[in-house]
Amino acid sequence: MKRAVFTTLLTLFISIAYAETVTTTDGRTIVLNKDGTYQIQGVKTSSSDSMVEVSSHLFEHNVDKYSQKTIRFMPIFTNKSDKNIIALKFTTKFLDPFGRVVLEMNGDSEEKINSKKKSTANLFYVFKDNQFIDGENYDKLLSTVTNGTGSIKTSVTAIVFEGGEVIKLQ
Repeated sequence: MKRAVFTTLLTLFISIAYAETVTTTDGRTIVLNKDGTYQIQGVKTSSSDSMVEVSSHLFEHNVDKYSQKTIRFMPIFTNKSDKNIIALKFTTKFLDPFGRVVLEMNGDSEEKINSKKKSTANLFYVFKDNQFIDGENYDKLLSTVTNGTGSIKTSVTAIVFEGGEVIKLQ
């Protein structure tokens, strides 16, 4: 009986102790355990918080000289890194006062942002009013921009630094 228990425990220990280690094509090391579980080792997760932050948003209603109504939008970014940023990708959620998502968009900015500086939002996204079509993005955002009652949540999903380094986040 003792021998059977010892053999079982030894077999269990050996099966847990021996694992296969593989390296993926992108350089990550993964330990594949015999029991079907795995561990990723040496993973460095990038956080946009240490490199760039969303300082504010350009979010305004505009009526031009021909009475065309538009909403202008662009996040204002602050480059917190020591490198110049030449492009960013981001995801933005526009929320109503109840916290419900009114509109979600993916966007990018190709404005160069020098180290420790802010973007200018000289280029921005435009949502145009089409009076003949209801429910377009302009209509969805109109009360939020006019009344200032909702909120905007923007997260950076990729950063391109001068020199070509690309960091993908999330």
